[in-house]
Amino acid sequence: MLNLLGRVQGWSDAPLTEKGRAVASHLGTGLADAGVRIDAAYAADMLRHGETISLALGELPYAGEIVRDERLREMAFGRFEGASNTEMWGAISGELEKANGGPVAEDEFDFDVALAAMVRLNEGSGLVAETAAQVAERALAALNAIAEAQAANGGGNVLVVSSGITIVSAISAMGANLDRVTTGIGNGAVTELRYSAGDWTVVTVNDLSFVEAGQAAQAAEAATA
Repeated sequence: MLNLLGRVQGWSDAPLTEKGRAVASHLGTGLADAGVRIDAAYAADMLRHGETISLALGELPYAGEIVRDERLREMAFGRFEGASNTEMWGAISGELEKANGGPVAEDEFDFDVALAAMVRLNEGSGLVAETAAQVAERALAALNAIAEAQAANGGGNVLVVSSGITIVSAISAMGANLDRVTTGIGNGAVTELRYSAGDWTVVTVNDLSFVEAGQAAQAAEAATA
């Protein structure tokens, strides 16, 4: 809901919109129709993550528990939480211009540098604001713990629900090629990771095929009902 309102949503939280709930359901249907079996499920501890994973798993034959982990949260934006995106990015732009001695050319814009500027703008606020490196560190700690726990249980497929910047930060730290992720991670997109003997392999990034297949399947079922 906050995304729809154009407001910053990191550690702030809001429920999914009707469209968002549909996307989560489509994801579950797409995974089920592809024969994907889920052996364990984890999600960040916010409302939107809980709704997403519950709706997706509702379309799958999964009867296990859902473990919530705050380390899978989106990045914290400090004093900009709940503010308009225009306000935050305007402030960041001003901070970058000040550091650069003038406007930053579009082809010189660096997202990580911009996020570091956001953290500087939070200095003295008493609120938590994170760099991409800090987000990657906590997310990787969570993913490593999840993978080790599942490996000790015989392995299998684990569904983990997080948020866009957190996903990008984590897989970037794993060495993923993000050249094609120019507009961020799509809602319901699947990024497939493989874990073996302490090493991660990024198999796919930002794959919306399961959502698209699930949407088509649900539409076809509705048309024949």
